[in-house]
This record gives sequence, C-alpha cells and structure tokens, in this order.
Amino acid sequence: MSKTWIKTLAALAASILASSCWFSGNNSGESLPEVKGFELLSYVPSDACGVIVCEKAAAGLENLFDSGSVFRELAYGRLADSRMVISYHFVGELIPMIAVDAGKSQADSKQAVEIMESAAEHGLEARIVQKPTRYGRRNVLLISPSGSILDAAERHMDAHTSVLEVEGLTDALEKAPARGDVVIFRNDAIGNLLPKDFLSKHITRKQLVGFIKGYSEWTVMHLEGTETAGKGVYLTYDVRTVQPDDFSKSAQVYEIQGYGESKVGSMLPQGTTYVVDQPVASIENLIDARKKNLDARGGLNKFSNTCSQLARTAGIDPVKWAMETDIKEVAKVQWRGEEVVLIRPGKPLVAHNVRPNHHRGFVTTLFGQGYAIADESYAVCIGNWLIMGGEEAVKHFLASEVKQKLHYWPTKGVKAIVLADDCQLTWIRSELRFDVYRTY
Repeated sequence: MSKTWIKTLAALAASILASSCWFSGNNSGESLPEVKGFELLSYVPSDACGVIVCEKAAAGLENLFDSGSVFRELAYGRLADSRMVISYHFVGELIPMIAVDAGKSQADSKQAVEIMESAAEHGLEARIVQKPTRYGRRNVLLISPSGSILDAAERHMDAHTSVLEVEGLTDALEKAPARGDVVIFRNDAIGNLLPKDFLSKHITRKQLVGFIKGYSEWTVMHLEGTETAGKGVYLTYDVRTVQPDDFSKSAQVYEIQGYGESKVGSMLPQGTTYVVDQPVASIENLIDARKKNLDARGGLNKFSNTCSQLARTAGIDPVKWAMETDIKEVAKVQWRGEEVVLIRPGKPLVAHNVRPNHHRGFVTTLFGQGYAIADESYAVCIGNWLIMGGEEAVKHFLASEVKQKLHYWPTKGVKAIVLADDCQLTWIRSELRFDVYRTY
C-alpha cells in the first residue's frame, strides 16, 4: 500500500454522488462572487469529489494523492510560486486535474507554454484558458491525463456551474483559512478517494466508508507543517468538519461526548500497528447521543432489539452494564496479527483470570463496528482493565513486556486517537490533528 497523506482516518477516516446530485446551484448564467483565496475553484467542474487548494504550486504538490503524482515530474519554473488547485474526478477511475494561475505577463505565458510542452511529454493534456476578472483577463493553465476533464472544466466555467456552487461548499470554505494549503472533500465521495486497500488489514472497507460518510458532510484539512525525515516527509494537518445541527451525522455524538483521559498508550505491545482509542467523559451522555444519532438515521429500533437479545443471553442489558461499569475508555488494539478490545471502567471490577467472555457483542453494539474483532470469546480483568479477545490473543497481550514506543500520544483532554501504520489522527481539546509520513 502506497504511503500518502490520505492513509487515515479515522484517523480516519471515507461513494461519490452523481453529478446531478452534486450540483444544487442555479443555471441563470450569473457567476457566484469569487471567494477570496479560492478563485481558482471556479475552473473546477461540479462533479469533483475532492479538491486541494495550494498557496504555492511547487510546495502544494506534497499534498497530491498517488493518482496525481505525475504532476510532480513537471518543472513549474516562475509559476512555482503561483496558486494552484488540484481536483479529483471519478470517471470509472480517479482522474486528477490541476489549475495553475498563469498570471497576465508575457513571461508567465511563455512559462505556461513550456509547462504544456513538458506535460505532453508525460502523456498529459494541457491548455490555457482565460477568465475575465475585475482586474482584467487572467490566464489559467489546466493539466489532466483526460482531455474530457479539461473540456468539462471549460464548460462549467462558462456556465458558472463550477464546484463553488455545490451545496455545502461555502460552509466548508468558511472553515478553511484564506492562506496555506487546504484539502477539502465531501464525505459522500470518500469511497472513490480512498485506495481500495486502504487500512484493509485493520478494518473492512464497508465499515470505514460507512463511518466517514456518516460522520459529517464535508471535511477540511489545513496543512500546518512539513518535516523532512529520511526518504520522506512528515505532514501535519489541522482537521475541521462541517455537519448539520441535528443528529443525522455522528460528529454530533463526538461533540457531546466530551474529553477524557487516555491511558491505553502505556499498554501497547511492541509491534502495534493499529489503535482506535476513545476516552469517555460521560458514558450516559455518550449513549444518549448515540441513540439520537441512530434515531435520526433510522437505526434505533435495530439497536434496541440487539440490546434485548444480548440481555437475554448475558443476563444484563448492554446499556445498563455500561452505566454500572461507568466506562471511561474503550480501545481496539492490533499487533503482530492479533487483536483485543480494552475497556477501562470508572468503577473497580472484580479481577479475574482469562475466562469465557460473558459480554460478547456489547462493545460493538455500544460503540460501533469500528471496535469489532474477529474473536472476543474470552476476557480477563486485571489492573483496572477489562480485556476481550480470543484466548491466545488475550494471553499474549498480558505476556507482552516490551511496550511500543510512541512519538506522540496525549493523555489529558482527549476525545479520540487513531494510530494506523504510518499515520495518526489525534483529537484533543485544542485541535483535531492528522499526522502522516509520506515517502517520496
């Protein structure tokens, strides 16, 4: 699996809507006011499933998905410091397009022609288009592997039906700074943005896409910093989400959840490759918010029926068990081909050795499929932790003496942490941050 910034989520995190669903503006031919810092978006067709707005073209290429990596091979010359937009369109496969501000000067135009010649040598389509602005006509260089994408860009620009008119984008832009590199994608499109094998070792694609689609409407990621290391670079993004005020998106659940203390970081075995950690400020508030989210999405009856079935089997309702246990943290840990789920109770539990798990199905019912593991038939309660998993996995977790050394793992004021191979999503009181290591 290639290493790019999009390898996350949640940390990350994420199927494109049909073009007819994306476009919600009018066809009157009247253009929307240009949004300061995002003027180049007026060249992007409305069916784009994600865009990257780069303050400087050359530096912004660090943000490219793998499907656009060929753009790194071009020499941008005097346009290297120009603003650029990278957009992604799904037409049977993910097709990228870049739009570079080529200015108005003769020197800029000459440089754009040289870039076009270089693009042709790399099998890319390129053309220069002009758009009138309040300051006169301005040249924009469009490049893509697909000529039809460039045709669409010109059509949308002329008809004023660019991505700027897509419902919800204005709200997303309000969360994006006017300066710096910004990644913006609609969560409904995440199924086409994520590589097919993304996190496949840790979570099913259905679970991952379902979570990101159901989390919020738009996601905005602002590149805060880069740090060169070895044969790659560390990228750090500030993540902001756009969601409705009701409970139709699960982001509302996390907003109500509050911040808690993360203690699982000191227990991770050497060789840990994947962790989902969720401290809980109030289990009562969390479950109440989760029920509202399920109700808004038509899943509350299924949740209630599942709880009733588990109560008949285990002798206690999962919700009642969670309240009595006063769960303060839940985590899923994978290492060296094994996995366990951990629960940290607020109230001391009676310690016991490895034995059949009497609460199978409780964790996924209460917290979602992101915490599902293949085998949770055994459990042990030790050191104020309840550990669930297969019999051998639980024993091996207990026997692990060498702990994983972590570069960054906050403990106070934490809402969620996702560690996945070479990337980490960290949500603490002051920020929602995504760190990733990408090789050149």
